[in-house]
Amino acid sequence: MQTINAIFDGNYFKPIEPIPFKGKYEVIITFIKPIDVVQSKRQRILNHFGTWTDSDIEAVNEIVQNRENFCNWE
Repeated sequence: MQTINAIFDGNYFKPIEPIPFKGKYEVIITFIKPIDVVQSKRQRILNHFGTWTDSDIEAVNEIVQNRENFCNWE
């Protein structure tokens, strides 16, 4: 048995990492905890920019908070 991390978007499961299997498999799905969508997307952006200063990060956080439709993009 192997565990694969994924996110359930309300309709579908999206693997976070490659699935190392081909073909059909029986699976067990465990819902661990709800995701703060805004924080998750903010963190995904910030993970790509490890060289940003604190003021850069603050600017990104401000933009995210000011966009009503921030959670609607994938």
